[in-house]
Amino acid sequence: MDSLMSITYSSLVRTSSVIAALSVFATSPCEAAVRYVNANLAAGANNGTTWADAYQGVGGLAAALTASISGDQIWVAQGTYKPTTTTSRTVFLTLKSGVGIYGGFAGGEGKLAQRDFVAYPTIVTGDLLGNDNGTLNLTDNSYHCFVGSGAAATAILDGFTIKGGYANGATASNYDKGGGILIVSGGSPTVRNCNFTGNRCTFGGGAGYIFSAAATFTGCRFENNVGGSYGGAFDMNAVTGTFDRCTFIGNTASRAGACESYGSSVTKYTNCIFSGNSATGSNGGGALWIGVSSAVTMRDSSFVANSATSLAGGIINTSGTSTAVNCIFWANTGPGGMTAANQITNSGGTTAVTYCIVQGTFAGTGNTAGDPLFVNQAARNFRLTATSPAIDSGANASVPVGTTVDADGLPRFIDDPNVVDTGVGSAPIVDRGAYERQLPPPPVCPADFDHNGAVDAADLATLLNAWGSAGSVSDLNNDGTVDAADLAALLNAWGAC
Repeated sequence: MDSLMSITYSSLVRTSSVIAALSVFATSPCEAAVRYVNANLAAGANNGTTWADAYQGVGGLAAALTASISGDQIWVAQGTYKPTTTTSRTVFLTLKSGVGIYGGFAGGEGKLAQRDFVAYPTIVTGDLLGNDNGTLNLTDNSYHCFVGSGAAATAILDGFTIKGGYANGATASNYDKGGGILIVSGGSPTVRNCNFTGNRCTFGGGAGYIFSAAATFTGCRFENNVGGSYGGAFDMNAVTGTFDRCTFIGNTASRAGACESYGSSVTKYTNCIFSGNSATGSNGGGALWIGVSSAVTMRDSSFVANSATSLAGGIINTSGTSTAVNCIFWANTGPGGMTAANQITNSGGTTAVTYCIVQGTFAGTGNTAGDPLFVNQAARNFRLTATSPAIDSGANASVPVGTTVDADGLPRFIDDPNVVDTGVGSAPIVDRGAYERQLPPPPVCPADFDHNGAVDAADLATLLNAWGSAGSVSDLNNDGTVDAADLAALLNAWGAC
């Protein structure tokens, strides 16, 4: 995992845990049970009633799920779990309506908000025999790690790493789809703070396949999944899908490197990042493939350095209707290099693009083509530098209602006093892309002008040399003049900071 992207993932831990705790305890009935799971425990009753008696071993999570009913929560300690303790590839962890499954515990916590799913990784793997060696020994892995078919939005999966699912089986049983998770037949589960990595399939949706269903993913990461023909991360057919603050990195498939929307699907991406995804076949879109009357909405997201062998490295819309606003499309490649067509291509579909940065330009209100000036594009740090044209240049009215944070979980609307607003709406104006430029913290010691850790004679000399001037750092009270008030402030701060 890229270290900088890991920082992004880590920054969401405390906020996400508190939100999850409040939402669950506000709605759970008084008689709801908490079932405890700890794969590393070797003592106790193994009945899940307390941490000391938690369900044990790689099959502990499966045992807790079997015992749970609507209203229950399952708290899972760090460790590795499997869908089954047998070698059966057709046994999966099945989400249940009204049951919340929460990873990221050390074991011993008394509150949901105390968990930390980065510090205490909780892993579900489809590698049943523990013999995976790259891609050499996958044919004995679970077809899916999780199944959410028929589960309502109250079925919650939160705080797990899901890896090693390999769906290479029979099409009629959907065993060739959704290595990480399969959601069909009216399911609508909620998935938060999960990392899907290294899942594969032969048909579509290396991380997940969704058909005639719905799902919501928040704060998730999809990395290095392989989707066979359709959708390295997701293949969606007749779906309502919502992705908020999600990251798609290095996923691969023939037609859609990251996500495919097919069959009148309605898909929304907000505060999302797509980078390094690749479509390797014909008619491909490196990040997104949109077709068959699907409607895709992209808001406040960044599509950077995705690639396609043919058509568009960024987005290809073959017969759908899509909208992009407050987004950045940059350095996506395909035939001809980093052209405008390789950022967004309509090939039978329509895409309305407004208030976006699109390399090579794209027609639409408020669109620009200037370098977004990321902090470090090569390291996939797509946060904005102080001079980025994306700052304060978006359209406030297009930000979804209720959106208050960016991809880092930090405030979404920040007014930069050093930037002239070029977007639309009342200040603060939203930035373009997945990240809002945050203001640097005020100096701990404002009178330490040379930043040597002390207010001393050198700082006094700086102030005296600026006496009576305007616009100087020595104007400590920002009244427009360096004067006696500023001198008094400096003397009051004299000494070590």
